[in-house]
Order: sequence, then C-alpha cells, then structure tokens
Amino acid sequence: MVRTPGSPEGEQQQTVPSELYQILTKAFDSSPTITSIADLSTSQTPQTFNASYKITLSTNTSYILKISPPPETRVLRHESNILESEADILRLLQQQQRTRERNEVPVAMATPEVISYDDTRSIIDSPYILLSYIPGTSFRSAREGMSSEQIENVERSMGRYLRSLADISPRGGGQGEEEEAGNRVFGRATRSAKRYPLWRDAFTALVEAVLCDGEEMLVLLPYQEIRLQVRRWSFVLDEVVKPALAVLDFDDGAVLLRSGSLEIAGVVDFERTGWYDPLLCAACLRPSRAFVEGYGAEALDAEGAKVRRLLYSCYYACVKVVATYYHKAGDCDEMEERKNLMSSLNELVNLAEQ
Repeated sequence: MVRTPGSPEGEQQQTVPSELYQILTKAFDSSPTITSIADLSTSQTPQTFNASYKITLSTNTSYILKISPPPETRVLRHESNILESEADILRLLQQQQRTRERNEVPVAMATPEVISYDDTRSIIDSPYILLSYIPGTSFRSAREGMSSEQIENVERSMGRYLRSLADISPRGGGQGEEEEAGNRVFGRATRSAKRYPLWRDAFTALVEAVLCDGEEMLVLLPYQEIRLQVRRWSFVLDEVVKPALAVLDFDDGAVLLRSGSLEIAGVVDFERTGWYDPLLCAACLRPSRAFVEGYGAEALDAEGAKVRRLLYSCYYACVKVVATYYHKAGDCDEMEERKNLMSSLNELVNLAEQ
C-alpha cells in the first residue's frame, strides 16, 4: 500500500489505493464510498511516528487510520507494537465507559472507539488501526487564543482525568491469588512485553532501552550520569507498589477542544501506554497550578513523588531527543529537551548532596 495516499496535505480529491477499500470493507462488511483523505502525519499528530490519515465517507462520517512503519523501518525499542497497545487500552477504556453509562455515571472524557485492529499483514505489510474520529482542535493549538481562566479550566480537567486513569490496573485474567498477581506486574501495555514485579526494575528497563537506542545511533547524551542517578534513587521507585495506567504522551497536544465552546471534546494518542507509575506522563513532569489542583497535590508533591518526577523527566527528555535521530521529524525541540534533561539531572545531584 502507498503509505501516503496521493501524498497530499489536507483534504482533496485523489486516487484511493485499493488496499484502503479492503481495510474499510473488512471493518464494515460493505463497500463504502470515500470522499476525501487527509494526511495527518505531520500536521495534526506530530507526536506519533505512525502514518495517520483522516478518512471521510459519503455518509459524512470520518475515521482515523493509523499505519505502523514498514517492517524494515528502524524504530526505538519501546515503539515496537505500540498500535497493539493503543488498541488494547482504548478497548479497555471503552468497556469502562459503557459500564459507567449503564450505571448512569458521567463519562469523564471521550476517547476514540476501535473499529478494527489488524496485525496479520494480510492487506498491507504493516499493522494498522481504524478509529472513530473525534472532531476538535488540540488544546496546544487553541491555547494562544484562550483566556487564563479558560486555560486553567482545561488544565484542571486534564488533572482530574489523568488521576482517574491512575485507578485503572492491569488484569490478571484469573481469580484469587492469580488475579492479585496479575495486578502487580509492571510493563508496557503490549501483550508480548516483558513484565516486572518491581517498578524499579521496569523503569530501569525502560531507561536502558532508550539509552541503548541512543548509543546505537551515536546520540550524544550523558549516559553514565543518567544510569548513576537511576541507580542512586532506585529506592524511591520502590514506593510505587501497584501498577496503574500511564499515558506517556498525555499533554496539551492529546486533548481536543470543541470549536467555539472550548470545552473538552475528547482525548487521543494512547500509543505509548503502560502499567507503570501513573506519574510517568508528560503532563505530570512540570504541571501547572491548575493541573495540580485537578490531579491532587498530595500525589504530585510528596517528597518521593518529586524525585520520581525528576527521574521521569530525564527519561522523557531522552525519549524525545533520541527519537529525533530515528524519525528525522516531529515537534521535538531537541535543544529544549536537552536543557530539561540537564536541569533534572542537576536537581537530582543537588538533592543527593543535601
């Protein structure tokens, strides 16, 4: 399949690859009429390395199609099978949403519905996921035209929503002790990912993975100091005893606002998820006052939590920097992320000397 149908930016009439019709026919058991395709890979979804398209049908219904890179594409270790992760997590969230609706409990925020996920490579040579489309403008794009009060309202809601995700635990799939054991394993939210009984081991593995990615690509980073600080503060990681859902890329780019009202329409981008410390999330690294109010200061500002967030800031900065050498694109300000990395490392060093 041609990974960029017609290679246009934005919506316009174009030749539609036959494989795309096969994907839709398999999902809907019919032959839909496609009226437009928009390439979102560089414009509206800069955080993802997958190809991403908005597909509009003659019924005026739109969907999002994400396609993993071709098999020969070199990716970071944590990026393998991330569409599988997104499919599984979104299905879990949809199941919980239906339960809340049955119990007449308000739904926190809308998330995309998984129409289909296919990793068989029977139609195209890469896994793909077809999602429902949530219309809206990203909070990041709309922020400049919003008042301080409007921004604080959205950030407070983001904090509350992220805290609600922290109540979601992995399922062991069994009963009694087996179920309890399943709820105590940390790791990426992919079925093939390695699981760890201790958060210190899981986080160390995440850090080692991205550092190895950087070393293989000859990326200049303070590898020795990063490894030293993770070892030095590993006892703080042991404070996290129960894995919860963490969404690494949850920030103002993942939140969609309704046009006009500036109310939250939904949340997207659940690719880089895992059963971690829920504070391992972009929005928790340098939270605003309003976000802290929504999330809960007691969870973010405890002494151990502050140290862990500094460690997570180092990890997140490494991910962003190293990814630029693999994907050659994206919204990462490499110099800014390097400054964040050095600032967090210096704070950890200063704390150790106190």
